[in-house]
Amino acid sequence: YLPEYYPKINALTPKSNWTVGQEMNNWEVINSLTDEFGNSPIIVKDYVKSEKHNWQEACFIPDASNKENVNKIVERFIELRGSALNEGLVFRKFEELEFLTEHSKSGMPLTKEYRLFFVFGKLVKMFNYWDEGDYGDTILDLTPFLDVAKAIDSNFFTMDIAKNTNDEWIIIELGDGQTAGLPDNANKEEFYMELNKNIGQHV
Repeated sequence: YLPEYYPKINALTPKSNWTVGQEMNNWEVINSLTDEFGNSPIIVKDYVKSEKHNWQEACFIPDASNKENVNKIVERFIELRGSALNEGLVFRKFEELEFLTEHSKSGMPLTKEYRLFFVFGKLVKMFNYWDEGDYGDTILDLTPFLDVAKAIDSNFFTMDIAKNTNDEWIIIELGDGQTAGLPDNANKEEFYMELNKNIGQHV
């Protein structure tokens, strides 16, 4: 969950805060948390997932100081997540990321992102996060992310990274490797062979 790993990645990820327990039903707490972002744009998600494919109505909040709109979008997010809502609400500062294209179905802005898979702290594979858009011949220094990965207390996890409009690479989130999806562009056979090889080295 983000609240657990946030202290280990906070230098490389957008400012975040969250509700605890029943606070997600307390609008005074929600307004206090969103106050910390001033009038900056933010996104709302739960401890694991967002409603990014319902971008305008249940994910993106253009101005954190507009409490009427904050409450409207948070309410819609809670409604859409329903019983699948995980633990609590998370608010994150919205980062302008390098634009690729708009999602062909939802209209959500797709940005230059990659999904990295780690096993026992070692990078196994990196994939384009989206199957749409032109990634070009991107060369990036993974050193800061490899260093962070060594501090994560998990044997199998993903790290989603993206490039912002200040030309900086940041961590979007970490995920459980067992439930993280492979992009359609992934060579699945090659991935599982590499995964099996790395797991075998630790058995």
